[in-house]
Amino acid sequence: MIPMETAVHCLAFDLGSSGGRATLGTYDGESLSLETVHSFERRPIRVGARWYWEVLSDLEEIRKGLIKASTRLKGKPFTVGIDTWGVDYGLIDEAGDLMVPVHSYRDPRTEGLYDELFDLIPKDEIYRRTGIMFIQFNTLLQLYAHRREKPWIFDHAKSLLFPPDLFAYFLTGKMANEVTIASTSQFFDPSSRSWAPDLLEKAGVPSGLLCPLISPGTFIGPLEEGFRQASGLPEGISVVAVAGHDTASALAATPFEKGVRSSFISLGTWSLLGTELDRPELSPKSMEMNFTNEMGVGDKVVYHRIIAGLWLIQECRRSWRDRGSDLSYDEIHKAAHSATPGRFLFDPDDLRFMNPDNMPEAIGSWFIDRGEEPPETVGEFARSIYDSLASRYGTALRDMEDTVGVVDRINVVGGGTKASLLCQLTANATGKTVLAGPVEATTMGNLICQLQALGVVDGLDEGRDVIRRSCKLHRYEPKRH
Repeated sequence: MIPMETAVHCLAFDLGSSGGRATLGTYDGESLSLETVHSFERRPIRVGARWYWEVLSDLEEIRKGLIKASTRLKGKPFTVGIDTWGVDYGLIDEAGDLMVPVHSYRDPRTEGLYDELFDLIPKDEIYRRTGIMFIQFNTLLQLYAHRREKPWIFDHAKSLLFPPDLFAYFLTGKMANEVTIASTSQFFDPSSRSWAPDLLEKAGVPSGLLCPLISPGTFIGPLEEGFRQASGLPEGISVVAVAGHDTASALAATPFEKGVRSSFISLGTWSLLGTELDRPELSPKSMEMNFTNEMGVGDKVVYHRIIAGLWLIQECRRSWRDRGSDLSYDEIHKAAHSATPGRFLFDPDDLRFMNPDNMPEAIGSWFIDRGEEPPETVGEFARSIYDSLASRYGTALRDMEDTVGVVDRINVVGGGTKASLLCQLTANATGKTVLAGPVEATTMGNLICQLQALGVVDGLDEGRDVIRRSCKLHRYEPKRH
């Protein structure tokens, strides 16, 4: 640990599928304290058959967060890091402007297109080169769909920026692709830690769109002068490339115990179950199991499977609220505790749950299609979701252990750690001890990257030591059920 004379301040923006937050982190040389200075709701916007993100509205919320943080710090200098969801992208033209609205990964434009893409690039070649699981919203497939529908767009596009890169560009005027977010694309090579541009070219997309790759902990630059002055912000605010993919940021703050072979579940809108490797796992078996290899902090490989997550609960809550029942998440969790366990099990990864207008009806249809009685009450729906997710985690963990070896423990991080019932069910379904926390893993990982850039935290291991000193973990032992 590097001795410090004064506290260091960093501002972390974490933008997820359902909301965004600006959190001010203060590091005193021993532990990291957090203060949320701004939060806002966000969700994809549907226009006809298309789904988009309102990234310019997000930029305005980021501006508000910067102003509030600067006010809170009375004009003292601080760094800024931005992490977001993965795979989506913005296209920048020759004039430096955003060309078209940013599609959401929930847009159905990619449905059924992998078979067409496999005619151009064999499936096993894609996996051998990128190690990315096949799921309908990967950037490679999105770009193929975009090129197929509107080929003229690529005659004028100059640069491709993933969401955290795009926001950093809006703030600084500098373009780069941060490596963890780039690795979600399915045209990044985790073995060489570099682009695989020929895969883009084979899909008919010009590889000249790709920007230079930068690592977490790299200074991007100060705020662009026009933006800074228009926002009334002082000098001394610099943007740092953090682990731009929220999963990589969450894993950076996962307090694995040294000497214990552990897996992780980053539990939020999605569930990401996996482990940390030194090199990618690109075997045919891994491809068959549909695991993905993305980059993490410290040049680690984040090996995992993407599974449905608390989007199911979030969308049920939205539907109930639209119909006059404004339940809190605590009330939904309590109702799940009271419901009969194991009665309603379904496949949470069924595509019907990707973007339904009414999530409870979509879940009910899964049972009705099979001649079964569907859940009826709030408690039954919530318990059904928790039971089904835990069951899926058990299956995915066993698949992972068949591929890369047995683990002893699961670290669950993210907002889903508040769902104590789901944590206990996960321990039951996997037969593993579960350590839950920190809740704010993504934000804390973002801040750790900034502290590394500032030179006050030396590497991933020391960063995780800071996390262990800064939060309390909850332990769940497996029980017979």
